[in-house]
Amino acid sequence: MNSAEHDHESRNRYPPILVREGMAIPEVDPLVLDRLYRSDLRSLRENAEHEGVSKRGSVEVLRASLIRHHVLSDLDLSWEGIQSFSNRELGDLLRIFGVKASGSHKERRQRIWLHVTQDANRLTVESLATMERQKLVDLCRNLEIPSNGPRTVLMGHVAGVLASQRRAWGHIKRSLRRNGLLGDPKLETTKVRRSGSESKIGVRVPDVASLEDVSDLLSRALENTEPQDSRVLQNLSSDPGKFGRMVGTVGLVRGPTWDRSSTDLLISIMSVRGLKISSERARRDLHLAASRIAECWIGESDEILEGIDLESLRYRFDNRGIEELASAIMRSRSE
Repeated sequence: MNSAEHDHESRNRYPPILVREGMAIPEVDPLVLDRLYRSDLRSLRENAEHEGVSKRGSVEVLRASLIRHHVLSDLDLSWEGIQSFSNRELGDLLRIFGVKASGSHKERRQRIWLHVTQDANRLTVESLATMERQKLVDLCRNLEIPSNGPRTVLMGHVAGVLASQRRAWGHIKRSLRRNGLLGDPKLETTKVRRSGSESKIGVRVPDVASLEDVSDLLSRALENTEPQDSRVLQNLSSDPGKFGRMVGTVGLVRGPTWDRSSTDLLISIMSVRGLKISSERARRDLHLAASRIAECWIGESDEILEGIDLESLRYRFDNRGIEELASAIMRSRSE
């Protein structure tokens, strides 16, 4: 089949589609994308279960499904829908999915169709040898390549596309898996949602200097402290990282502004972990130490933590007192 015959067949199989004008892709939230890029299989499955999205498939298939669900739910990403996107719009779609965005208009259509409909671990050059002819025909049509001829010819056509698109779809870029977004995505036709404030405020892993200050503060607080409280403060002073994680949990629940109610929740969390205090003096010392950690939550660092749920608390607190902790969090949120 020559090129003209293939174009005629494609027009018969798929009706003409009018190209839209204006912005095709809604405003993109970079925080949502960053979280999905960095999530592991367990986190993605929990997300999918919560959203009613199928949990089947590899980590990358699930990631693509959730990006589609959370970020691109209003778009038609069927074969027909993909044909209606301009070259620049397809480039933005590929960047949002976290895969290679370069190439011709046709190569971008092929890549986005492969990424949203196929599993790169299953659709390989080797897998074509056992594929039924009709499935090869369908693949050829969807990849916009000749779909007529013997089975071996069809295999060759599909194999050629898979070879040219090798490592360009099916898996997000390694840098995104490792580091997430290090800034706003560079999109040409799509707006990126921005926070209302220029300075970044969010809960972060405390830096070394903050933890050293906390250790010193709690060590000095040991003087003239009740024996039980002294043991707790000594425990936290020797392991300020543990204290920092508990403070971070409170920040994720209540927000990054530290106040007395934040300290109340912190003490509830400590109690769940067997770190109970009894005196008002120890409470004031803990408030001062926690406030020192919260000071580094306002700045320009990109190491912002996001969200918290009961399942993440199980990993953070070793399953101890989860029901009590959940109850304390619910009381805190209702205040």
